[in-house]
Amino acid sequence: MEVAGFLLAGGLSSRMGRDKALLELGGETLVARGVRTLGEVCVDVAICGRVELGPFGRVVVDEEAGRGPLGGIVAGLSQTAWEWNLFCPVDVPFVPRVAWERIVARAAEGGCVAVMARVNGEVQPLCAAYAKGSVGAMRAFLATGRGRVTAAAESSGVVAHVDFEEVEWFRNANTPEEFAELMDDGE
Repeated sequence: MEVAGFLLAGGLSSRMGRDKALLELGGETLVARGVRTLGEVCVDVAICGRVELGPFGRVVVDEEAGRGPLGGIVAGLSQTAWEWNLFCPVDVPFVPRVAWERIVARAAEGGCVAVMARVNGEVQPLCAAYAKGSVGAMRAFLATGRGRVTAAAESSGVVAHVDFEEVEWFRNANTPEEFAELMDDGE
């Protein structure tokens, strides 16, 4: 099944103190790494974020700024031509192709509007596949002022999960200290 991919890179990076998308890991910016890795499994990849990230790929700007990851997901789903779409945060650089392939395989089975990674029982709603058809309900949920991605997805239909034990694949970095740990693990 062919899918599109969206790299969520619209955050303020306030705890990091600088733009996370432009941090380097192994000589490559996180945004470039994310676009590359999603490109391994997706026929089309875009960045949900600021226009300044344009040198790294096609950018989809949130319909309403400051609405968090849900705003980015709604923006991506609003413009996609594909039925299924993968989403990954820019600060989660280690999700391998095999993980995305498992998520896509579950989406292809049908019976759901979203497929989220679940790591040792903890749902990862930003490392997920969303059906284009879920955008209306998710946009309506966003309009209520709420921003919880899992609840928005559940408001649009059945949410499936793919279980993983590999915690390290889904690690993120919000602070300089957490990024230093990622660098130690990734290089």
